[in-house]
Amino acid sequence: MTMANWQDVLGDGLAVTLELPVAASERLPTSGDVAARLLDAIAALEADSSSRSNEELPPPELTRLELKLDLLMDLVMTLLADQVPRCVEIKLSGEGIVIPAGVLPIECTRLAIYPCHWLAQPLILELNPFIQRDQHCGATWYSPDYGLREVLQRWVFRLHRRDVARRRLQSDLQDSDLIRATASTFASTSKNFPPL
Repeated sequence: MTMANWQDVLGDGLAVTLELPVAASERLPTSGDVAARLLDAIAALEADSSSRSNEELPPPELTRLELKLDLLMDLVMTLLADQVPRCVEIKLSGEGIVIPAGVLPIECTRLAIYPCHWLAQPLILELNPFIQRDQHCGATWYSPDYGLREVLQRWVFRLHRRDVARRRLQSDLQDSDLIRATASTFASTSKNFPPL
């Protein structure tokens, strides 16, 4: 599945490929304001946890509070685990979504998408009718709320930025492993040569 095949669904802007839980839903759609608060809170929590590794340790009281909240979130997720659908690979943009065929009924008009693995709180988004091509289905978001589209575009941008950073880090790690391996090979083979 290439992005070009789904440009009519995903649009010309950024699109990301990732695995998230998705399911059909009968619940009322999430408003733009609620979606913005949820996605901004998730982004702030994820950014705070990744940036803290470079800083000094927080006070012990704060650490204990964070650990208690982590345990509480784990408990809630354990209790709700049966309600969270399985993860599937999706392509997501501010304009629409592409999923494997058969994950949702073709007549599905509302989608529950869980924005992160540690929170059992979905976004409920309305869809235009699905288009099926090969083994995938795609639909554009049905929302008269322009604010919701902006929220989704910001979310996709954050996901894209995080994916680029992850790939860059992996590339840097591979490069440093290659440099170490080359230096190690050079050091071991240089022992066999007489000094100049």
